Amino acid sequence: MKYDVVVIGAGPAGATAAKFLAEKAINVLLLDKQVFPRDKPCGGGLQARVIKRYPYIKKNDLIDSYSFRLCFHSSSLKYKIDVLKSEPIIAMVLRNTFDEGLVHLASQNGAMFLEGKAAVSIKTNTDYVRVTLNDGTTIDASYVIAADGMWSTMTKQLGGTQKNQNIGMCVFEEYPVSKNIMDQFFSEQRCAHYYLNIFGIAGYGWVFPKKEHVNIGLCEFRHAITSDYQKKNLKTLYVQYVTLLKETKIIPKTLQVGTVKGGVFPTVPMERTYRARTVFCGDAGGLTNPLTGEGIYYAMASGEIASKVIINALNNGFALSQTLSVYQRWWMHDFGKDHKRYFRLSKGWRVDVENLVRLFEKDQKFIDLVLSVVMEPLSIKKIRWKVARHVLSVYIKNRLGLID
Repeated sequence: MKYDVVVIGAGPAGATAAKFLAEKAINVLLLDKQVFPRDKPCGGGLQARVIKRYPYIKKNDLIDSYSFRLCFHSSSLKYKIDVLKSEPIIAMVLRNTFDEGLVHLASQNGAMFLEGKAAVSIKTNTDYVRVTLNDGTTIDASYVIAADGMWSTMTKQLGGTQKNQNIGMCVFEEYPVSKNIMDQFFSEQRCAHYYLNIFGIAGYGWVFPKKEHVNIGLCEFRHAITSDYQKKNLKTLYVQYVTLLKETKIIPKTLQVGTVKGGVFPTVPMERTYRARTVFCGDAGGLTNPLTGEGIYYAMASGEIASKVIINALNNGFALSQTLSVYQRWWMHDFGKDHKRYFRLSKGWRVDVENLVRLFEKDQKFIDLVLSVVMEPLSIKKIRWKVARHVLSVYIKNRLGLID
């Protein structure tokens, strides 16, 4: 079989790339080792800016619910930043239906979808790439987009690595809950909760309410762990976490922990997210938010960018080295510089943010500045000095005893 482009991995990165390629009449094959629909280890919360950049998500009913309210709890639960907006702050999705919907959009536009087939090897030749599947089938293409996740087979075979300290870990479970009960506990605003440094972890816990489900999880960032950090067992802590949520009446007491799922995600991009005739998108390229672990926005953005670079290459016959280096420069310009800033901020997970929540729980200016990045396709660069000046001002006032 011969294609212009083979996209390996049909998650948000791969499906987005395939959609944009197919829209331009590129002969593209999208393949995945799993059969859809399938679940992914994920909380399922999308920042509002994802919807603004990709409005077709909303148009095609891929959103399960919206959260208009967020609560950030300090580790002691003594302090809380409570945010309420008239427009959605977070869009909630069920990953099995969301991912399948993105694949369907790619197929609708002309992409060929092959599921239940794993790519096991890749060989790059002068003018094409040959991908071999687990059933022995070989597929030739001018270019390959590797979007096959954190433990990408393609990344390993082409010399990419992810250091163990540059990962995040999570445990979670998604529970079906009737709409009436969801309305009772989370209101129609579907208030989402974040528990910062809960149980002393270098990360946070979340409670993401959806239409008739609630997703509850914990995540920890290995790069934020110091040498004196006492190792935590997230699965053990998860049971304690759910118990705490019941005791504080955040979730129903009838909710029972079942099969807790786990996952890992990268927090540092590959040094070079391209090789000869291949680019790496989403988790396969290490493209996630190192401060929060959120990956869907970066997956879709990198998939879109990869598709546009390859479309230009196919249409204009650019030299190979020129073509794929453009991909790295493009995503660096789009969101890469923000990634570096988020990584520096993420080192803050190694300390208790109790005092931070106390100082800013009633600080509307600080809250609005932070939300401007969450809700808009806005670079943190544009507000970083405003945030820095404001935070410095608040800390000085606190030291002078001007804040209760």
